Amino acid sequence: MERVRLIYEQIEEAKKLLLAGSLLQLRLALILLDNAVELMMYRELEYQFAWDDSWRPGWQPALDEWLRAGLGPKYTAAERKEAERNFDPKARILGFRLGRISPDEQAIIKVCHKLRCGAFHRGHLRPEILLPVCRLLYLTCAELTVKLRFKAYTASPLSAEDQAFLGRFGITSSYLLGTDEGVNQLRNKLTEGVTVNPMEVSAVLSGDLVSRLDSIVDGLAYVGETEDEAKIDYNLQYTQFWQEEGAELRKRGLLGERVEQAFEEWKLAGRARYTLAKLKKWRRHSLQIASNRRPAAALACFWAIESRFGHLEDDVQEAVARFDERINELVHHQKIFGPTG
Repeated sequence: MERVRLIYEQIEEAKKLLLAGSLLQLRLALILLDNAVELMMYRELEYQFAWDDSWRPGWQPALDEWLRAGLGPKYTAAERKEAERNFDPKARILGFRLGRISPDEQAIIKVCHKLRCGAFHRGHLRPEILLPVCRLLYLTCAELTVKLRFKAYTASPLSAEDQAFLGRFGITSSYLLGTDEGVNQLRNKLTEGVTVNPMEVSAVLSGDLVSRLDSIVDGLAYVGETEDEAKIDYNLQYTQFWQEEGAELRKRGLLGERVEQAFEEWKLAGRARYTLAKLKKWRRHSLQIASNRRPAAALACFWAIESRFGHLEDDVQEAVARFDERINELVHHQKIFGPTG
């Protein structure tokens, strides 16, 4: 019974944090829900792998004949090995290979896992999107308790904690846990009081991306001390060129026009990862997310766009901070020594 309670009580605790709703509580809810999903996937695949192994012939030529007849697992040995270690391959086998979870569920748990990694390992909090995303993951996690239901448990004897658990969910007998009625009742109890507005999720995700992309452009203009888009784009691409090739060309003695010519050739080859045109395109795509009626699709689009500019966002924020420090130093210097000091 402990393995059953491990999942449900973890989700229960996440619900308390979710309903409380502070930023740090939502972070903890995200971490708990992500772990509950991974535990359910691990448990489901552990059972599936053992079942498949039990049918696998242990001698030749029976093994080759078994495989040629299409009686082997629906996943490859490499996929299984990856799934035993990592999150995304678990979801891929359960989704694409076995059909145990839907494409929408797969998209939600995979993106939320990446968000959880940022929140857990780097303390990267996302206050604008965290509440609707946590709600979406919560309801998905609750649904997975039915789709990835436990295969075995101890019905008796029950400890006081076991009895309290059953009582909270209105389960009159532990034997009901092995029935569709029982697992559906558990799921229904979990989802009480938690809802998701699909269009709200899409609007929040869209607004977050648009705001951050605008902030990047504003930061580039601020650091470059220009509102001219052509100059902003030039500075953006030249910085990337300098990091990739320019500094090395300078070490080799190339200066002036020769460096500018190399930059023009680099730019015409389309080697810039970031351009102002790309930022504008990502902004247009971000605006379109707001009209998406499927939260899973909106979340997948959100991550696809964010993963393209995330590194640039960090670099621009750092550059703005350094620029502010330099200005503060100049202001401090003038206060002490005067304008010509």
